[in-house]
Amino acid sequence: MKIITYDSIDSTNIQAISIAEKGAEHGSAVVAGTQTMGRGRLGKSWQSPPGKGLYCSIIVRPRLAISDFPRLTFVAGIAVAEVISEHYLLEAGLKWPNDIYFHNRKCGGILSESSSFAGAGDNRFAIIGVGLNVNTEKFDFPDELQDRATSLYLESGKKTDIHALFNDVRTSMLLEVARFEQEGFGQVITRWRKRDFMKGTRMAWVGIGGQRVEGISLGPDDEGLLHVLDDDGRMHEVMSGDIQLAS
Repeated sequence: MKIITYDSIDSTNIQAISIAEKGAEHGSAVVAGTQTMGRGRLGKSWQSPPGKGLYCSIIVRPRLAISDFPRLTFVAGIAVAEVISEHYLLEAGLKWPNDIYFHNRKCGGILSESSSFAGAGDNRFAIIGVGLNVNTEKFDFPDELQDRATSLYLESGKKTDIHALFNDVRTSMLLEVARFEQEGFGQVITRWRKRDFMKGTRMAWVGIGGQRVEGISLGPDDEGLLHVLDDDGRMHEVMSGDIQLAS
């Protein structure tokens, strides 16, 4: 398997997709010191200060039904949170569906992308992109993010060898994907819920069409869909869209 490292790249996910389409093995990965076009969900950009964060994309070829591929985002969240707990003795919170938080401040995010399943045959794959603020200091963040973002360094006071952290995250990711294959999604969502820091709190959901719903997060159901109770007492089942913390 390949581990390809760049000082700088447009996006680790873009490069990982390229090598996966050419047959790169399960567990291969792309790592960069910085990204010039780092991406998050819904087309959002991801700030990648040089040498301060973990920016990587891991190729997985799980033996899963097509319908299970989107659930890899939950698997990845657990994998990263477990590494943080083990090495920093910090309990990372997870925000549906793909963000890593401490005390209402974002520390990282996950972007999972899958191959086109039509005609993909044996070359089906998923890319799990991880962006994690590691040694980032407050002044590294843009002014508008300084009160909303954090890093492992700011939370723990410890500087980290990012290469070693990548190895730990990759190992954890592959172990969690294998466990998902063997044990199913039930154990994934049960463990994910224990880290759901938004359950029972006020939040807003902005749908793809721009509609906005404010209410209380009830957390994800057994299929991973988020349930929101709005201010009029109506229940909403959320499959996609932007989830925002209450202001």
